[in-house]
Amino acid sequence: MHLHGHDFQVTEYGPSGTQVDPDAPPIPVRKFSDWPMRRDTFVVPAFHYTKVRFHADNPGVWMFHCHMDVHFAMGLALTFVEAPDVLQKQQTIPQGLFDMCHRQ
Repeated sequence: MHLHGHDFQVTEYGPSGTQVDPDAPPIPVRKFSDWPMRRDTFVVPAFHYTKVRFHADNPGVWMFHCHMDVHFAMGLALTFVEAPDVLQKQQTIPQGLFDMCHRQ
């Protein structure tokens, strides 16, 4: 998984409760220290979850997605809209775009 516009920290990962092989020993949950390594991409093993944390201090619309094309095509992507009130104050829509909408 990859998050645009930020670095983040993986704070925990573990099994989602579904195991491929029910006879396999359970995989333990892994919790990290209070200050885990910063990154912008991580791997989520099959049937696992991952918890991340990041500072939401970069106003914008940021994509969070899987780098595997087949997963991306299946919808494993989302956007974070960060500080929409700040975005509305910082950005203006050009009059030409309004004019184009009114012509249609």
